[in-house]
Amino acid sequence: MKDCLYLFFFMLHFSTGCIVSDVGQTMVITGYTGGSVVLPCSCADPQTTVGTFTWGYHQGNKWIQVFQDEKYRGRRMLFNELSPTNLSLLISDLRKNDQGYYKCMTEPKIFTDVILNVKGCDLVDNRRTVVVTGYSGASVVLPCSCTELLAKPEHKQWKYNKENQFKEIYLNEEIENYKNRVKLFDPNTPGNLSLQISALTTEDRGYYQCFVSSQQIVFVSLHVLHPEEKTSTISLSTHQLSHQTQELPPPRQTQHTPQYVFILVAVFSVILLLAFLALSSRCGKEEVPCSDVVYVETIYTSSCTE
Repeated sequence: MKDCLYLFFFMLHFSTGCIVSDVGQTMVITGYTGGSVVLPCSCADPQTTVGTFTWGYHQGNKWIQVFQDEKYRGRRMLFNELSPTNLSLLISDLRKNDQGYYKCMTEPKIFTDVILNVKGCDLVDNRRTVVVTGYSGASVVLPCSCTELLAKPEHKQWKYNKENQFKEIYLNEEIENYKNRVKLFDPNTPGNLSLQISALTTEDRGYYQCFVSSQQIVFVSLHVLHPEEKTSTISLSTHQLSHQTQELPPPRQTQHTPQYVFILVAVFSVILLLAFLALSSRCGKEEVPCSDVVYVETIYTSSCTE
């Protein structure tokens, strides 16, 4: 009896096949254009023998098998082929149209759902004009970048407006003058499309275009000056600063009256007052003629009568 039960559970184990983890749940995965992403799917029991399974992509009103669709040719593979129960799907060189609903389904029609979001390149200064100044003989960087620096645009071009027509200078150098002088400023960052131009000449001045798509464009206006113009500008600024400094009015000096002057004035006033009082008293007692105090009247008004 015990042996029969053991055989029953043994047969049940292999008949059920691979039951995927997170069955009935929907996972959300985010990737970036030009990058890679792993859509997870694995058997809950690592000892399970996997029969058949499929990865499907929902398009329109039907499910399309990923491994049979030419859209994914050269871009799809199992994430871990050495582990039979790891059914995770690796998609490389992501594109915007890879975004959507995916389903990992095993033989007994047990499946898990995955929603894949793919973020593309939206330019920081989209539809704007950026002004850049460079100097003849030097290098200059024309700025252009995606809001998501991990997002690699599916298409990119740098163009220069020559004779009222934009011609490509990167990746394809349609203008001979730009050969071996242009390169990406930071090729290790997918979303940084800034262009470096070396050995500048005055002929490089003009309008440039960072083109990702018809909806994603940045315009750059490049001004190229001679090196002496840079020196003249610095000298002019220094002269203006010096001139402004010379025109500043000198600080006002506050003149303070020495304290001893006030003391002398006070003492002198007291002496005069005492003299006046003494003479007035004499006039009253000795009937001194007022003619003797004429000099006093010159300073103070005398109360003596003629």
